[in-house]
Amino acid sequence: MAVLTLRNSKRVIKERAQVEQACKSANVIYEVWGTERLPKNLSSRNLSDAEKQQLLKAFDPEIQRLYKTRGYKTADVVTLYPETPNLDAMLAKFDKKHVHSDDEVRFVVQGRGVFTLFPPGGEIIDAELHPGDFITVPGNYKHFFTLCSDKQITAIRIFTDPAGWVANYVD
Repeated sequence: MAVLTLRNSKRVIKERAQVEQACKSANVIYEVWGTERLPKNLSSRNLSDAEKQQLLKAFDPEIQRLYKTRGYKTADVVTLYPETPNLDAMLAKFDKKHVHSDDEVRFVVQGRGVFTLFPPGGEIIDAELHPGDFITVPGNYKHFFTLCSDKQITAIRIFTDPAGWVANYVD
């Protein structure tokens, strides 16, 4: 379950309905898909290509719903962990405030990461996502992303067009 921290007020939100409402108010989609249906090997951190395909198949109903309702066209799986080659350089591309022309859509399977969100006219939100959490950050929405201290995450990424996911840095 995600934990939201509102930076200015220092308010911490942990209850699901309140997390959902705070995200909705910030124009961010948040859902809980859960990971209970996954075999243990698909919750590990270094998945083979075949295991990544199994993972996508396990969440195919949710992915197909998004394809139909939101116009997304493709999905893949990213697995990052401390031993990932060039991890720090890879993460440095996304740890500064930026936008994408496309939505940033993620479902966390394993590990944790933080989306720092900058809602227009609203309070900055640190959204720490855990296994089972799904988020959609709209295109052209100011944000950045960092991993938690254990530096590991496995996530399904869903795109309209992966080319729209280039980080464009902003103030």
